Amino acid sequence: MQIDVTTLFCASLVAAAAALLVLAWPLLRQWRQRRATVRTIDAALHRQAVQGVAVAPAGTPAPAAAAGTSAAPPGAPQMSAQMSAQMSARAAALAQITQPTAAGAATATAAATPATPATLKARLGLAFGERFNQRWLDSKVGRAVVTAEEQKLLEQCGRYGVHARAVFGGLRVLVPIAVALAALLWRIDGTLLSAMGWTFAAFAVAFLLPKMALRRWAGARQRQVAEELPVLIDMLRLLQGVGLSIDQSLQIIVAEFGTMLRVLGPELQRANQQFASGRSREQTLLRIGKLFDDEDLKSLITLLTQVDKHGGAVQEPLRQFGERLQVARKARMKDKIGRLTVKMTGVMVVSLLPVLLILTAGPGFLGVIRMLARMNGGH
Repeated sequence: MQIDVTTLFCASLVAAAAALLVLAWPLLRQWRQRRATVRTIDAALHRQAVQGVAVAPAGTPAPAAAAGTSAAPPGAPQMSAQMSAQMSARAAALAQITQPTAAGAATATAAATPATPATLKARLGLAFGERFNQRWLDSKVGRAVVTAEEQKLLEQCGRYGVHARAVFGGLRVLVPIAVALAALLWRIDGTLLSAMGWTFAAFAVAFLLPKMALRRWAGARQRQVAEELPVLIDMLRLLQGVGLSIDQSLQIIVAEFGTMLRVLGPELQRANQQFASGRSREQTLLRIGKLFDDEDLKSLITLLTQVDKHGGAVQEPLRQFGERLQVARKARMKDKIGRLTVKMTGVMVVSLLPVLLILTAGPGFLGVIRMLARMNGGH
């Protein structure tokens, strides 16, 4: 089969376009997320401006949207005028968004109440899927395939809910069966013992491989948490320096710097959602500490919960805690560099020593060989 130049050129262009699309996909996705974030912020600011013009309900203070301030929920610490002047317009807008007034929450709820048939159909399908997934997980096979350890690993990988566990359990059951059948069909021409052995080996490997991959993924995310923790501490210290509370700082970190914290960002966002639904800040943060089982993260969460419960200055403790983490990180890097030096010694001996011997002792060996050849020729 011969391929002409035009077909080869078109195939090369298609392959190059596919490669460019794959390389540009993360940038397009990030641009789309930023655009959606900007639209959400603009819509929330517009909604608050409309609510400021509208008449407030009886007994409810109207939000001062034109002045750039919003009514704080009960129990939230009041910021002084000096600290409010130090805050940037972006932080003030985000504080307004993250702490909506009661009238705004009621308006948003009333707007979302009427459901179209398409939304109702989607809700019915979601409810049926959750019920089916729950029944599958509650069965004997589901409990044997997705145990408590696998559920914790899925949560460490950022996969929550019944749907994630059901998908993982289904893949862990269906993929080994398909691989075992393929191995059986491949070795069907041989002996029965050989075919059964290959089938059992293929099923065992395909059954254990997803858990091993999930465990490696969870371990990588735990190491990423240790890398992101100093950045989180620096952000908290800077936001506390302009007079923001713990809740406002966490909201701004999630909204503005969530892309920098790839692991802690989504977890803090989930903690903020749980806090908005009625759970205490201590419960939402302790869940993150128990999930990743990192001592430094647990210490930071303990510090934040104590400050949130009893109050007090947190800038100096955060600065000392960040310095201690930096020192520990430098010690770990030095230890890693020392181990790499030992490993590179073996690599250099294996790869560079033969070349060094050839370059240094090669001419001497060649001279000895030539001298012996002349002696043999003379005799």
